[in-house]
Amino acid sequence: MKAGKRWAAWAGLALLTGCAPAAAPTPAALKPLGLVEISFDGLGSTQASSQVRPLALKENSGGLDLSPLSVSVTDVGVRGSGGTRYITATYRVRNAAADGTPSAQARSNITLLAAGVADNVDGTALRSMTTFSGAPVPTSVARTVLPTHAVEYAPATERVVTVAGGAHLQVLTEAEVVPGNLTQGGVPAASYAALGVTTVFPYGYVTHTRTGGRTLGANPAAGQYDGRVALSVRVPLQANDNAQTPTQGSQRDPWAFKMTFLVVEDPATRITQSLEEQSFSDTNILARGVETGATEVNLLPGSAYASGATLPSRRVCQVRTAGLAGAGTASYLVNSCP
Repeated sequence: MKAGKRWAAWAGLALLTGCAPAAAPTPAALKPLGLVEISFDGLGSTQASSQVRPLALKENSGGLDLSPLSVSVTDVGVRGSGGTRYITATYRVRNAAADGTPSAQARSNITLLAAGVADNVDGTALRSMTTFSGAPVPTSVARTVLPTHAVEYAPATERVVTVAGGAHLQVLTEAEVVPGNLTQGGVPAASYAALGVTTVFPYGYVTHTRTGGRTLGANPAAGQYDGRVALSVRVPLQANDNAQTPTQGSQRDPWAFKMTFLVVEDPATRITQSLEEQSFSDTNILARGVETGATEVNLLPGSAYASGATLPSRRVCQVRTAGLAGAGTASYLVNSCP
């Protein structure tokens, strides 16, 4: 082969190599702390409430000290025509085990990841969904319960806005919630079953301090709850329908349900722009990034975020909310991967 041809061949190979997609970075391992069940009750009334119950985790983890603080329910829109109920349960978080034993180490980015357990409804993170009468809610409704930030209705703009201090939703990639990325005593979990769950979903809620940070100090005193976490979902208001019993949609709305979460410590500090925030400017996202010390913002399909030079971003094109990863029966908050 002549020198000119050899150079052309090497140049072509280099060009092809340069065009090859970069390998995805290895995700940082998550550390499970415990498994909890959060109940939502009295929804649609003035006496909505929430409680926490530790569940058994198949490893030597002490869980997390959570104390209910408040529940808010906001209905927006017209029932049967896109009307939606936004539900938020806010908890105080203490850097301690469920039995109150304080942690000897500071912890950052304590996250409640939605998880499936054997008797949950239709492959979701929800269970025991009932109406006001105590009757079971149709199983299909469970898949319409979707995660969001804590929001409130702004009459001036006639739309929902994120509550200050309530932007706790976090989305992840599927690679970040596989068993091998969940460590048990520093060793990757062999399976979801080893963690006491059927699956872990790539969404959850991150604990914040009252000043917006993400780190809870070591050895908190008794009753010292330095963290807050807002667990927020939205669900369509059920339509009035003479073909159903009862006919009134309000009597078929979920009145109570429970959600199951795997509590983890995440070494990465990221924030998430929710779908509801996509119509607003980047200002609030950037301010939140400063408060939390975030190194990256998660963006969902449809985002027009344009401040990557100030706060880098990554696109999360798929967020599973029901079913198993890769299954044809899975449901999603968003699913727009190339």
